[in-house]
Amino acid sequence: MTFARREVLALGSGALAMGLGLRPGHADDNTIVLGCSLPLSGPAAPTGITTQRTIEHALELINAQGIDINGKRYTIVAQFLDNKYVPAEAVTIVEKMLADGVRFLYSSGSGNSVPVVEKTTAAKVLQMSGASGKGHLTGPQFPYSFRVQPTNETAYAVYPWIAKTYPEVKRVAHMNPSDEAGFTESEDRRMISERAGFQTVGNEYFKRGSTDMYPVATRLVGFNPDLIDFGGTIGRDQGLATKALRELGYKGKILLGYSDARSFVDIAGPDAAEGTILFDTLAEPQTPEQKALYDWWIAKYGAPFPSFAFLMWDWPFIFAAAIRKAQSVDPVVVSDAMRTTTYKGLFGEEKFGMKSVYGTDCSLTRQIPMSVIKGGKPSYLATVDWPAGV
Repeated sequence: MTFARREVLALGSGALAMGLGLRPGHADDNTIVLGCSLPLSGPAAPTGITTQRTIEHALELINAQGIDINGKRYTIVAQFLDNKYVPAEAVTIVEKMLADGVRFLYSSGSGNSVPVVEKTTAAKVLQMSGASGKGHLTGPQFPYSFRVQPTNETAYAVYPWIAKTYPEVKRVAHMNPSDEAGFTESEDRRMISERAGFQTVGNEYFKRGSTDMYPVATRLVGFNPDLIDFGGTIGRDQGLATKALRELGYKGKILLGYSDARSFVDIAGPDAAEGTILFDTLAEPQTPEQKALYDWWIAKYGAPFPSFAFLMWDWPFIFAAAIRKAQSVDPVVVSDAMRTTTYKGLFGEEKFGMKSVYGTDCSLTRQIPMSVIKGGKPSYLATVDWPAGV
């Protein structure tokens, strides 16, 4: 593949060394590099690998159409680097990307996104994150930082739905990792659940990646809650915590998200996972568009389908739509366009909002799918509309 006739935007040596799935295209294509900091190994690897594969396919479709900017055709090329869900690794990765001139970044996880946002802001790099972090990650002070996956904000939609769907639930305990994501999730979810009429009876933290979840599970069971909200807990930690809770005799409800539902069941065990409520999780396709993504994955990678792929599908298309709208590859101009871009995605109308919370429209708002583990498998429950005024 020759780059002789291409204007390459921020294609560093690291990108070339990794291959990056570069494929022949039109000879006059210009290339936009999208740097991706993902957990491709470690306890959060299932979500990172799913994210990588989903982004790759989305870009295949986007690049087949191309992005026209003032008569020039552009394509987007992704650069994937493994942050292992270790903040120090994430900082090193992003520093390398910035040194290579990368101007557009996707970052997965609060612990990986919050530590780099001041750097990306100073460099005027557009940062898109699947992460919690509140004002530590998005706000007027970070004008180029966007949340492209609802995280702790989902509670604004989920808790009123729980109150209506499960009226027997009154007492809620919260469990979160002892890091930026966990502290943010805990603060928001307690506030939002109490606003919806629930009583907070416990709030516990654990070290992310712990292999012994029995101490925190024991404390939680002692609060006698009707529901335990796992908040920012992800990956293997979810399954191990659920298994420990059930073995200690907890029979109440468990609420969790950010998961590959089938991997969660494999770790927790079907009996322990039974009845777990999954927020922002689509267990089964409900529309032709969702079915198309499902069918593509099964044809390419085989079963099982990772439900997390649904959540990662739309944002590359929103990013591409913002570039087309901006008619520019300047991250500052594209950032302005992002705030007013509306996209019809897998979950209906999607756009950046939540100015009432963050002081600027910076967080993706859309419908929130709900699922439940039933018979050892994830099953669709409902789709909850985004609340008005949030």
